[in-house]
Amino acid sequence: MSGNEQAHRSINRDGIDLTLLGGVMRGMQYDFRVMSSLSLQQSHGIYGRDQEATDYRRAQMSITQQGMAT
Repeated sequence: MSGNEQAHRSINRDGIDLTLLGGVMRGMQYDFRVMSSLSLQQSHGIYGRDQEATDYRRAQMSITQQGMAT
């Protein structure tokens, strides 16, 4: 599932016919979920999109994974 499809799915899952207060509360919940997801991805080196497989990128991932193992 692409990032755009996932964003649309998340928005539709949260609802589209909300009151102003309901929309603000859902927005806060959405922001919390996104920030939690970004934090988790960054701490474990897992990303939601493909990244170019260069020698530099492989070395960077190796260093990151070695740091997590210790």
